Amino acid sequence: MGTGRESPGAATTLLSTQDGEALTPQLARPGRWERSLRRATGRESGEADVTRARLAVMLAAGLLAAATVPIAWAEDDDPTAWHVTIAPYVWATGLHGDVTVRGRNAELDATFLDILEDTDTLVGFQGHLEVTRGRWGAYGDFFYVKAKVEDTGPTGLDVTSRMWFVDLGAQYRILDTTTDRVPGLTLDVYAGGRYSLLEVDLESPGAPSLNREVHWVDPIVGARVGVHFSEHAFLLFAGDVGGFGVGSDFAWSITGLFGYRWRAAGLEWAVLAGYKALTQDYTTGSGARRFRWDTTMHGPILGLSIGF
Repeated sequence: MGTGRESPGAATTLLSTQDGEALTPQLARPGRWERSLRRATGRESGEADVTRARLAVMLAAGLLAAATVPIAWAEDDDPTAWHVTIAPYVWATGLHGDVTVRGRNAELDATFLDILEDTDTLVGFQGHLEVTRGRWGAYGDFFYVKAKVEDTGPTGLDVTSRMWFVDLGAQYRILDTTTDRVPGLTLDVYAGGRYSLLEVDLESPGAPSLNREVHWVDPIVGARVGVHFSEHAFLLFAGDVGGFGVGSDFAWSITGLFGYRWRAAGLEWAVLAGYKALTQDYTTGSGARRFRWDTTMHGPILGLSIGF
């Protein structure tokens, strides 16, 4: 995928992979030295403005986003009542690790700001839904983002990835000291699965584009701890492990959040800010059809949960 900086006179080529699959026509793209020259002469000042605008949009969207948090209040709740938490969130993730597409390798080392500069569109959807009754509950989490990392490795590969992650599972609260008083602690355990769908493209000047789509499911188990300082301020820590060779060889995720909650308009609100990391090590195929995704995504997370 291009970034809008292709040369007007670039030639179009149609090539195929070693296994005979057709490749998308690609335009010859400027190399790293050309992009450096443009930066030196000020020709990319417009792109810097676009990057700042995208960052402003992300920060604004973060005010309406969050990871989920079970709202714990000092007053008694009906143990048979149903509780629903809806939580859109923004995860400003970087991307680090190794990717192999059709036998060709690329090393990724990009912060969120690098991805924001290189990606030609700002596309991302993230959200969490949680339904509980008493100690039992079920959850679902959806995350989609499109990211591009330029000039990776010695050959200057550009890597574009479209990533979908869907988590589904059940949870059980084994400890809750906040029912009578705060400060207090909550502890939940959960188990389920994480569905991953990746579309990855590798592009290099003067070479055909390589692309691959893969998907798999990882079983996951984890726990979540809440430290409630008052009826308003709290910390939340969650972590899980999975894969175990069923899907990926191994995967883990960890999240830490600080939050502030309140009640308004008959709803339970919580603003949160923190950090999240997700690591996956998945391999399939061999030779020219080998695909590997050995990466860590990590970055700040920000938003708002709404409970009723």
